[in-house]
Amino acid sequence: MRARERMVGAALVGATVLGVAVADFRIGPRAIQAQRAASADELAARAPEDEAAREALRARGAAGLRALLAAHAPDVARLRAGDGERLETLRAAIDAVSGQRDGHASGLFWHTDLDAARREAARRGVPILSLRLLGRLDEELSCANSRYFRIVLYADPEVARAMTREFVLHWSSERPAPVITIDMGDGRTLRRTITGNSVHYVLDADGRPLDAIVGLYGPQGFRAALDDAREVHRRCTAASDRAACLAEAHREQRREARARWARSIDGPSFDAARRPIRPSAPGPAPAAAIAMPLTIRKAFVETPALEAMGAPAPPRPPEPDWAAFGVALHGLAELSDSSRALLRLKTGRTDVQAIARRLAEDARADGVRNEVHFRDVVRQWFEARDASTRALDALNRRVYAELLLTPASDPWLGLRSDDLYDGIEVED
Repeated sequence: MRARERMVGAALVGATVLGVAVADFRIGPRAIQAQRAASADELAARAPEDEAAREALRARGAAGLRALLAAHAPDVARLRAGDGERLETLRAAIDAVSGQRDGHASGLFWHTDLDAARREAARRGVPILSLRLLGRLDEELSCANSRYFRIVLYADPEVARAMTREFVLHWSSERPAPVITIDMGDGRTLRRTITGNSVHYVLDADGRPLDAIVGLYGPQGFRAALDDAREVHRRCTAASDRAACLAEAHREQRREARARWARSIDGPSFDAARRPIRPSAPGPAPAAAIAMPLTIRKAFVETPALEAMGAPAPPRPPEPDWAAFGVALHGLAELSDSSRALLRLKTGRTDVQAIARRLAEDARADGVRNEVHFRDVVRQWFEARDASTRALDALNRRVYAELLLTPASDPWLGLRSDDLYDGIEVED
């Protein structure tokens, strides 16, 4: 036996003596090769307890996730029905392989390597749906809107089906999600994320932007936005003059969106509806209390904590009735059975009807507002062939700075002001 093999063998014996599982002991290239040689079924069976098996399944992409879900089908069905009792390790394994928290509910596989997503998109001939968020999609405390995406959108079977069939999925983190902890003084604490927002970018196989879907939507509105983005991809990916094609496609979609508004809405014109919160021009970073109300649902959750920090939101002009406009454009709002089951799992409640109804209505209203205020502006950028639409990084910087009012230049996300003092000594 060669010296290296004797050392590895001794290490394994020592690990066994100490009660360390051999599967958790990394032994280099031979172990990696063994994991690669293992069948997907073998890896899937071990994945709930074996981190190396999870990594090997994730390396196999969507096929690895399908194998894991199939190998544990009865328990996955329990999770999808809202019963997570004694299934924590399986749930964690599915999250690790899918690249998404609550991956059992969506069945979606997410790339975190954009180059890998680009290769897959080129092979399949489909666009990339690239989520940009604060925090990580595979962790519970990502930013609020991304958490709502997981419940309202990704758990919806029709949305998930469209995402799987028509796109390659990818996510990346804009920055960590700020977390606020409230100590109740009796051993209990509340932990919440505060401020920040998320964007779905649609990219071609070269990673170039085709569209941007900013913020939260209801399922119907999100599917419509995805359909629009796929049509831009279909028309312009192989166009000889890509910029001219994108400009024309977005011009037509912008015209149709305004015509649909005029046909459906008994109220203000499209331009009148967007006037109260027109995005500001680039400049100094605004306070979080100004940026936060740009999203309806997230503001309901985060504003109380922000006000408790001594940063009340300034008065804002009255806005149109976005909820009523949502009904006119998309009909009644309702979460899917799968989304409601996920709500039961995450809240521990058996009756989530009131929560689900409010969440569905808020998401629908948010989506209409986002189409009016954000997507219309993004379409104008493409229509004008603005330089920011040529590369993902440039477009992302502009979206976060001008639309979401949380520019990368502000490390405090508007949560700190140099002219306000809270009486607490500053620590180095």
